Amino acid sequence: MVACCSREVRVRIVLGYAILSTFLSVSAALVFAIAFNVYQLATWSAISAVYSTLVAILHGMALRSNLRANPGSMLTQLLPAVLLVAILGMVFSLGLAVYALARAISDGEELNIKSHYLLVVWGFLTFKWAIYLFRMARFYARSLSLTPEDATAFIDQEEGNEPEAV
Repeated sequence: MVACCSREVRVRIVLGYAILSTFLSVSAALVFAIAFNVYQLATWSAISAVYSTLVAILHGMALRSNLRANPGSMLTQLLPAVLLVAILGMVFSLGLAVYALARAISDGEELNIKSHYLLVVWGFLTFKWAIYLFRMARFYARSLSLTPEDATAFIDQEEGNEPEAV
């Protein structure tokens, strides 16, 4: 199985996507906080920006090959907590949206659910970045714990390529 492009090109694409996502998340946080005064959404979009920044840093270090020299910077000790916070935040956001919907229906009020469901969307985006950060940090940690030859074979196996005959 042949991949569409090299590993370095894919890492650069993800790095660009993470940088763009960071910029858009920070922009959304400013808009939600300043223009709309919806601080819950501003908070979750800022948290999403933090996660996407961590993904960008991790991939930038991988491109510069700094990970082998500085493996403690891969955030592997914090990853379970980071993932748990993202999951709890998404569940809390969804629960808050359902509670607001049930309360509005029981009170017979007109429902303004935009902010609650946008909160769920930002919670999901934060969860997505946390999962990706967890997955990639584990991938880099496993590949760095191997010898260079074994790491190349491991990366080829993860990409679905056949190992090269020696």
